[in-house]
Amino acid sequence: MQPSDLTVLFTENAFGVTAHIYGPDTLTDRNATGPARRYLPVTRPLAQRGLETGVDFGADDYIVDAGLPDGSRLVISPEQSGHADDALPDWLATHHSSPDDPDLFEVVYDSRLDGPDARNGGSVPKLLAAVDEHLDGLGVPSRQQVQAVREGAESALHRAGFIPVVRIHETHHRLPAAMVGPGERRVTVTRAVDYLRSAGYGFTCPADLIDHSLPPALPPARSLAQVSKTIAEAGHTRDAVEALSELTAPGDGVLDQVVGALHQTASWWEGLGGASDPHYAARLRYIADQADGYVREIRAMRGDLADRHTAHPGRPRSAAQVTAAGLDARVLAALATSPASTRTLTGHPAEAVLASPVSAVRAAGPRR
Repeated sequence: MQPSDLTVLFTENAFGVTAHIYGPDTLTDRNATGPARRYLPVTRPLAQRGLETGVDFGADDYIVDAGLPDGSRLVISPEQSGHADDALPDWLATHHSSPDDPDLFEVVYDSRLDGPDARNGGSVPKLLAAVDEHLDGLGVPSRQQVQAVREGAESALHRAGFIPVVRIHETHHRLPAAMVGPGERRVTVTRAVDYLRSAGYGFTCPADLIDHSLPPALPPARSLAQVSKTIAEAGHTRDAVEALSELTAPGDGVLDQVVGALHQTASWWEGLGGASDPHYAARLRYIADQADGYVREIRAMRGDLADRHTAHPGRPRSAAQVTAAGLDARVLAALATSPASTRTLTGHPAEAVLASPVSAVRAAGPRR
C-alpha cells in the first residue's frame, strides 16, 4: 500500500479540530452493516493488508471479494458445512487472475467435505493462514508494511502538533484543547497538511483552516543534542512539545526506532548458533517490550503537555522561537487580542467552545 491510498480528513466543530485517517481497513469496518458485519473476521484481516474488500451476494450465499494490487481478485465463498459437528461454514478461496475470464482461477483454500483442507472445517484462522501465505507469494504488502504506511500519516500529524485519541473502535487526532486561537489553529493545520503532502498522503480539509500565505513546511530534522537544547530553552509548551515529538512520533520517532533496533538485534543474535544465544535474544525482546510500554507512556505525557498550551513562567519565549513556530505578525496580533492569551486554561476539551464560530467544512486541494 502506498501513502496515496490513505486520506486524512480534517474537520472542525465547536470543540476543536480533528483529523481522521481513512484507508481500506477503516472503510471496511465503517461499511460493515447488515450481512457484511457477519464476515468481518474475514474481511478485516484482508483490509489490514491494504486490500479493498467487499461482501457481495453470490449464487448460494454472500461472498467476500478482495481486489489485489495487480488487478486480480481473491474470492472467498462460505459453503454449507458438510461436517456434522461443525456449525461454521466451510470455505472456498479462489484467486481469479483474469477479470475477463471467470473460469480462469486458482484454488487457494478448500475446506469443503471433499476438499484438500477438509480437516480444518470452518476454521477462520486456518483459512486466513492459507490466504496470507498465498498473498505473501504474490508480493502483497504485509500487515506490518501497511501499518508502517499508516504510522507515517500519524507521525506527520504528531510532529505538526496533533494529539492522538485512542478508543476501542477508532483512533483519531485532535489539536490541543487549549489551542482556541483561530490563527494558531490555521498555522498548525497548515503545517500538518504540508507534512502529509510532502510524504504523498491525501487529505481533505476545510479551506479556511489552511493559511495559503505561509511558506511550505517540511518536518524538522533535529539531532538529540538539538532536541535537548530546544526543550531546555523552550518558553512555551508548544516549543517543548515540538521538540519532544521528534522522540515520540509513532514509527519513525527516535524512541520507536530504538525499540525496533532492539527487536532486530534479538532476531540477529538468536541465529548466531551458540547455546546461550536464545537466552540473550529472549532477554533483549523482554527489554524491548518493556521499553515499548514506557514509550507509550511518554507519548501520552507529551499529549498532556500539548493540551496545557501555555507559556513557561520562568522562560520567556524568544523571537527566534516564535518565528520557528511559524507564527507571523498577523497571527501574533490575533493571539495578543484573544481571550485565550490571557486566560489560565485547565486543559479540559470543553474549553475549546470559546473558539470562533465554526466554518463550514469544504474540500481543499493542494496549496499553491
